[in-house]
Amino acid sequence: MIETCSILQNGEVEFVFCPADYKELENFKLRDVYVFGTFTAWQKTDDFKLEKKDASGSKWTLVKKECEVSIPGNSGFPEFKFIATAENKEMIADIYLNAPDENRGIKFLSNNIIPEGPFDAEAVINDEAFAVNIKSLAEFNLSSEQELAEISNVRKVPGTSCLWRGYHPYKKSRPLLDTEETRIRIVNEKLQKNSVKSVITLCGEENLSAELEEKIYPYMKKIQDGGNQLFVDTSYETVYFDSTGEEYALTVQKIVRFINSHPGAYYIHCRLGSDRTGTMSAVLAALCGASWKEIAADYERTRFMGIQEFRNARLLAYSLSRLLGEDVSRCSTLQKKIASYFIKGGWLTETEINTLVKKLTAK
Repeated sequence: MIETCSILQNGEVEFVFCPADYKELENFKLRDVYVFGTFTAWQKTDDFKLEKKDASGSKWTLVKKECEVSIPGNSGFPEFKFIATAENKEMIADIYLNAPDENRGIKFLSNNIIPEGPFDAEAVINDEAFAVNIKSLAEFNLSSEQELAEISNVRKVPGTSCLWRGYHPYKKSRPLLDTEETRIRIVNEKLQKNSVKSVITLCGEENLSAELEEKIYPYMKKIQDGGNQLFVDTSYETVYFDSTGEEYALTVQKIVRFINSHPGAYYIHCRLGSDRTGTMSAVLAALCGASWKEIAADYERTRFMGIQEFRNARLLAYSLSRLLGEDVSRCSTLQKKIASYFIKGGWLTETEINTLVKKLTAK
C-alpha cells in the first residue's frame, strides 16, 4: 500500500507524496508537487502545493483542515491526484499521476480518495466494480420489467405517482455500446406506456446527430409538437457543488412552474439520467414527502445500467445538506425544510409548492 494521505486527530488531512513510488517520474528531476481534486474543482492551484520534508526531496507533504477538502466525488468521498512538475534534458512538464493500483480500497478508478467518516474499504472496492462494468445487450433479460428499468434507467420518482425519470429519449451518449439503440427504444416505449404528456430536459436543447442516426420517436414528437417539453441547461458542477446558488434555485423554479402549467404524467431526464436528473428528482421527491432513505436508494439505482457510471449517495447528500444547512440523512422534517428553503428565498410560493405536490401525487 502506498501512502497518499492520512486523517490526523486534530481534524486535519496530510497529503503525502514520495517520488520513488511512481515509475512515471524515473529520469525526471522534481521541481514542484501539487494535489488537485474535487476540493479544487480539479484545478491546479498554489494553495495546494506540497513542500519537501527533507533536502533530498524523497518525501513531500501538505496539511489542510479537513473542512477544506471534504467535497466528495462520484465515489462519495473526496477524490484527488498529484501533479508533479518535473524536468529532464528535453523538457519541463506537468505529469498527472493516477492513484497507485496497489491502493485498492482507498482509490476509486484513477483517483485517490480521502477515507472520511465511517469507511469501508471493501464497499469502495465493490462500488469501483460497478463503475467499470459494461453490460452487453445479451446480459439483459428484456422480458423482465426490472431489467427493462435497469437498461433504460427509467423509473418512478419516490413520493410521486406520475413523475418518471431516466435516460435521454433521443440523444445517444453511449453510441459504441450495443445496448444504446435498445435503451432509447425502451425509453420511448416507457413514455407511451406511462402516458407521459410533458417532458423536462435538463441538458438543454440539442440537435440530432446525423452521424449517429439519432431520431425522435413519434410519441416524443407529439409531446414536442404540443409545446410540452421544457429545456433547461444546467451542469454537474451546479447541481452538486452550488446547490445554494441562483442557477440551482432557478432550475427548480422553472421545473416546478412547468409542471404546474402542463399536463401529466411527467418525464425528467438529462443525458444519462444520473446527475442533473438525480439531484432535481431528489428535490421533487422531497417536496412530495419522500424520505432521505427512499431518495438515496433511488439515486443509486443508475449504477445498474452497466455503462461504466457510478454515483454514491454521499455525493447527493453533500448537495442537499448544503442547501438545508444540516445533514440531510438526519433531517426528520425533510419535506418541510426543502419547501421552506425555496419559499423563504423567494423562488417559489407556498401555493406553487402545494399545487406541485397535488399534481405529482394525484392518484
